[in-house]
Amino acid sequence: MSNSNIEKSFNLDRAVQHLADSIKIKTVSYPDYEKMDFKLFDEFLLFLEKTYPNINRVCKKELVSGYCPVYIWESQSNNNKPILLLGHYDVVPVEKDSEADWEEAPFSGTVKDDYIWGRGSLDDKNQVIAVMEAIEHLMSNDYTPDRDIYMVFGFDEEIGGMRGAEEAAKAFKERNIEFECVIDEGGCIITDMIEGLTVPAAIIGIAEKGSTNIKITVEGQGGHSSMPDRNTTIGTIAKIISNVENNPMPARLIMPVREMLRTMAPYMKENKFVLKNIDHLFPIINPVMAKNPLINALIRTTIAFTMTGGGDVPNVLPRKAWTVANLRILQGDSVDSTLEHIKKVNPGINFEIEKMLVEEPSEISSIDSESYKILGNIINEIYPEAVIIPYLMIGGTDSRKYLESCKNIYRFSAVILTKEDDAAIHSSNERISIINFHNMIRFYIRFLLRYQSE
Repeated sequence: MSNSNIEKSFNLDRAVQHLADSIKIKTVSYPDYEKMDFKLFDEFLLFLEKTYPNINRVCKKELVSGYCPVYIWESQSNNNKPILLLGHYDVVPVEKDSEADWEEAPFSGTVKDDYIWGRGSLDDKNQVIAVMEAIEHLMSNDYTPDRDIYMVFGFDEEIGGMRGAEEAAKAFKERNIEFECVIDEGGCIITDMIEGLTVPAAIIGIAEKGSTNIKITVEGQGGHSSMPDRNTTIGTIAKIISNVENNPMPARLIMPVREMLRTMAPYMKENKFVLKNIDHLFPIINPVMAKNPLINALIRTTIAFTMTGGGDVPNVLPRKAWTVANLRILQGDSVDSTLEHIKKVNPGINFEIEKMLVEEPSEISSIDSESYKILGNIINEIYPEAVIIPYLMIGGTDSRKYLESCKNIYRFSAVILTKEDDAAIHSSNERISIINFHNMIRFYIRFLLRYQSE
C-alpha cells in the first residue's frame, strides 16, 4: 500500500474512543509518590496492552521503575540511528473547588461537539495515544522501519520525571544508545497568542530553560512579639525577596529567541524593522521588552518566590523563617551563577540556601539538522499556512532528560492551540478537538514514513 493510502485507511473513530477511554483512567501524579494510586497506573498500562495488540506482539517492552513503559520496534538494519518518541500519561490533579467549572466531568472522556473532553486530553495522553495509534496502524499495514523506533511514556513528568524519564535516560546512556532525534510535547501551532502576528506559527521548542527549586532560610532571635528586634527573621526574608525582585538577572539574547523574533519579523503588523534587526537593537530595547512577562522570561534567568513560612502563633517571633524560589535558568547562566547573584544583591545579610531540585538549562538543538527539516516539511504539509518558528521553552518536559543520548531534541505537537485551549491546560475544561487529534496521528504516521528507505 502506498504511503498516502496508508494514512487514508486510518480509523479515526476508533482512535477517538481510545483517547476517551484513556482519559477515564485517573493517573494523577503528586509530588509525594505515596499519594499516587498506582493501581490506576497499572490499569492504564493494561489498557495499552489490550488496545494495541500489534505493538505488544512486535515490540520489545520493558518497564522502568515499574510504570514507565519503553517500547522498542526493531528494524532489520542497524545502519541508522534510532528515533525516540516521548509522551507522558500522568496528569495533574483536579482541584475540588474547580469541578463545578467543568462543562463535562474531568475524567469522563466525553466526546461531544467534535471535542474529546477531560484531564489529559491536551497534556499529555493525546500524545501517548497518537503515537500508539500511528504505530499500531503502520504495523497493520506491514510497514517496516529502516531504524529502531523507541517509545517512552513517563508516569511522573508532571512532578519532575525523576523515576520515569530520568531512569529511562540512564538506561539508554549505559547501553550507549544514541538517537537520531527525540520528539516530545512542547510546541504547537499558535494563532492568537502573539499580538500582531498575521499568520499561524508552528513553534518548535529547540531548548528548555533550567528549572531549579531552592529554599532560603534565615535564623535569628525569637521571643515575644511585643518586643521585636529591628531585624526579625520574617523581615529579613522580606528584604531578601525585595532585593532579588528589584535586581533581576541581566538580559541576554540567546539563539532560539533571536531566531524566533527574526523569523516572525516579516509576518508582524508592527515592529518588523526592530525584530529583523534585533541583534543590534537589543541592548537599547531590552528594558521595554522586559515589561512583558512572557518576553522577559525569554531574555533572562527569572527568580520567582513561590512559598514562604516561619512562625506558628501570632504573638511569637519565629526563630527561623524561610522562602522557596523557583529559578528558570537561561542558557549561559547556571544554578551556581544564579545563587551567586542572589547573594550579591543581598550584601551583609546572613542566610542559607538549600538546593531542592536542580535542573540546569538544556543544550540548544540545531535548526539545520535533517530531522528539523523533516519536521518542518511535515508540519507544512498538514498546515500549509503555518510559518516554522524555533523557540525557547520556559516550561519543562521529559525530553531534557535525554540530552546525553541525543543532540536533536524537538518539542512539538501537531495541534492548533488557541489562548482558550492553552488556558485549559492544568485547569478547567481541558479538551482537544477531534481535528487536532486526527492531525497528531497523521503527523506521526508521516514522520515515521519519511524515514523509510526508498
